[in-house]
This record gives sequence, C-alpha cells and structure tokens, in this order.
Amino acid sequence: MKNNASKIFDSAEQKKLLSLMEKEYRHFIDDVREDLGGNFTTDTLDPQFLDQLNDIIHDEVFDRYSPLKFYWLNLVDTLIYIIQLHEEILNADEYNEGSEELSPAEDELFSHWNESELAKTFLDSLNEGLPVIEASDRLLPLIENQIIAFYVLHINQFQQEFDEALSYSALIELGDFNKRLYLGDQHHYVEAPDIFHAFPSIALHSFKPHKEELKLEEDDRELTLKIKKNAPHVTLGDNKDAEKIYLLPNCEEGLKKVPQFKKNIEQALLRIKLVNPKLFHTFKNFTHSIVPVNEPGIVSYSMQSLPGYSCINMFERDSVDLMDDLLHENGHHYLNVHLNLSELIIEDDEKIYYSPWRKALRPIRGIYHAYLTFFWALELFHALYMDQLKSQPKNTFSKAEKIKIKRRFVEEFFMLEFCTDDLNRAYKSKKINSQGMQLVKEVAQLINAKTNDVEKALAELENESATDFKELMNLVETLNQQRN
Repeated sequence: MKNNASKIFDSAEQKKLLSLMEKEYRHFIDDVREDLGGNFTTDTLDPQFLDQLNDIIHDEVFDRYSPLKFYWLNLVDTLIYIIQLHEEILNADEYNEGSEELSPAEDELFSHWNESELAKTFLDSLNEGLPVIEASDRLLPLIENQIIAFYVLHINQFQQEFDEALSYSALIELGDFNKRLYLGDQHHYVEAPDIFHAFPSIALHSFKPHKEELKLEEDDRELTLKIKKNAPHVTLGDNKDAEKIYLLPNCEEGLKKVPQFKKNIEQALLRIKLVNPKLFHTFKNFTHSIVPVNEPGIVSYSMQSLPGYSCINMFERDSVDLMDDLLHENGHHYLNVHLNLSELIIEDDEKIYYSPWRKALRPIRGIYHAYLTFFWALELFHALYMDQLKSQPKNTFSKAEKIKIKRRFVEEFFMLEFCTDDLNRAYKSKKINSQGMQLVKEVAQLINAKTNDVEKALAELENESATDFKELMNLVETLNQQRN
C-alpha cells in the first residue's frame, strides 16, 4: 500500500491532477460564458469590444485546454472583476466623487491597479487629480485591446485585419523582447531587429497566418514581418512521441547562447533522471517552456496564470544551480495546479512567520509557497548526495560541487523542518484548510525520512569544509533564535 507521500511522485496521480486542471478550466470557461451571456450589459466597456468579446468567448477553440487559453481566460476574468468594482462604486449611495476617503470598493480597485503592470500609468493619472474610478477608466481600453490581440496572436490564429492598429503588450514571460515576438502554443515567431522602439507596446495591424505574415505599425509606417517556425527546443526522448521543452530566450545574448543552453538543460535533466527518475518525470509533466532571462540578481520566476512557463537565469548560475532552478520552478507549476483547483490557504497580509530563505517575516502565502517549492531542492540534493556515496556514482562532480550538493541538502532540510512547525500552527489557526494541510503532511513525511542522511552529511561536512559547517551551524542558531 502506498503511503501518502508517494502520491506526490506518482506519475498516474500527477496525470490525474493535470486532468482535473483541464476539467476545472472547462468549468471556468463555462462560468465566464455565462457571466458574459446575452443579458450582460455595462456602461464601463466599449460596446463594440463587448460585442467582439461575446463572439470570441463562444469560439469552439476554447473547448480544449491550453496554458495560453488559461492565461487569456484569466485576463477576461480580471476584466469582469474590474467591471464589478466600477459598478459597485458608481451604485453606492454614499459615492462622492470629490471625497478624499476611499470606499472599500475604491480601495480594492486602487490595490488592483497599484499591483499591476500598469501601476505607473494608473498612479500618473491619480497624480493629475483624477478619482480612482476615472484613472481606472483610462486603463480599460488597454485591457480591451490586450484581450483581443492576445486572442488573435496566440489562440484563434485566423486571418485578422484592423482598421485601426490594435495595441498589444508583449510578455517577457513568453520570451518576447524588442527584437522577437512569439506566437501561440507552438511558439512560432517574428523577428524585427531594431524597430520595436515602444516595446513592450506593439501596434498590431493584421495577422495572416496562411501567408505567414504579421503586419505591425511602427513610427507611422506599416511593417510586414515573416512568421517563422521551429523555435529552439530540447527533445526529451528519441522516439516520435518524444516531448519538447521549448527554449525561448528573451534577449539577444540569449539567442546567441541557445546551443549552449540546450546542452546545459539536456545535461541537467539527464543528471536528474539518473539519480531520481521520478523527479525527472515530474518535471516533464509540469514544464513545457523555459525562458532564459538575463536579469542580474534574478534567479527564476513563473506565473500562476501561465502554467508550465519557467523564466530562469541561465547566465549567472552554474550546472548544479541549473538543476535546482529547473525543479524549483517546476515545483511552482505543480503547486499552482493545486491552487488553481482549490483554495488551500486563507490568505491574509499578517507577516508573522519567519522565512529562512528571505530572512524576514512573511504572511502565510509566502511560507506555504516556499515550503512546497524548496522541498524539490531537498529531494534533488538528497538524491545527488546519495548517488555520490556509491562506489560507482551515476554522475560525476568536482570536489567543490560535491561539497555544495552536501551543504544544500543539509541547508534545505534545516529550513524546511523549521517551517513545518509554523505550518502546523497556521493550520490550527485556520490559515490552512484540511486539503492544504494534507499536502504539507505529505511533504513533511518525505522531509522526516531524510533525518539520518542529514546527520551523516553534516558530519562529513565538518571534516571536509569548516566554512560550510560553520555557516550551517550559524543557520541552526538563527533558526533556534527565531523560534524562541
């Protein structure tokens, strides 16, 4: 009989989880279609856009799930949320346009835009003296344009022409940058050296996939770009059903290094597969695209609304780090499927839990996410460490890399073990529900199983690297102080 912890790595369970995600997506699209049904009216949106959106949302293409459709659906859902806030503000009996005190709905609308990518534009409008709702009104045409343009470029991909150019905001999380734009799930792309002066804002004039051309406006002139295929990718397997992991660098330097990046990723995934095939298959199930980013100080990141896309710094990290980063972001994708299916935590902004990774107090969301994503590093470094104990290890590392692997294994164990207590307290405080806690228990079981191996690795480090051993002891002391 399987223990609960083994469910995390069980491929059938993972496929079931992804199947549930697709089922939930279909419920999501049905709900949005119902919200925007024939009786839906609002003065907040442009009537022509509303007619277009009503047609688009019923396109049969949305009947099948894809990550880009899920992202688009979240855009529409956010727009509906903004409309509801607008109407709540305008219909409130106490609404006073000149009042300096914000109503709860105005405060919520302010928070939404202030935390968005359009925060600067929104705040500039407020600084001009506009009320929150009028500053929000200014931004709605941008959201309307983005919804239509994203649908055209990434989802429907039928021929479209616009009398007036449609504004599209490119996404660096898809690999876009000022010389290349990617299109659709197959990541076809157009290149335009030295012309996207207003990036990320792109003026879309027409899209003709049958002619393999995209027409834009730039500096008051039309520009026709050739749509190219065969985006770079890493192939996992050697048969006709082999899966592709797309490689989408979002800078010129990244494009130059594609061959090296492919080699590095292939080596990293092979090393993972050799020591822990279940980690490798988990990666295959939840990651499909890697965006190498060249941002100093940034390690990796991803978006809950864009499943399977991992933005990873491949310029500043070594080969051991790359394995860690690939699995860390994959851990976010795994967790996000759970979060997209149900609410596991009761979110609040109360910063009362110490984060060993941030060295700061964090709200429950921060600790919960960290626990369920750094756990994958523990699994990786434990597997690598145990492999090195064999007389004939499957992977070869330098002495410095072996010490780094050992240290990271011990380090992650101490930090995760520390957070287990806080998560148990958070559950008792009803900040985590029973379903969310079940996931914590499964991870905690796997963490506890490594206690003896941690003690052995720590003893080895004491003899091999006084510096690493001392820093680990300092970590233990810090964690004890924080607990006290």
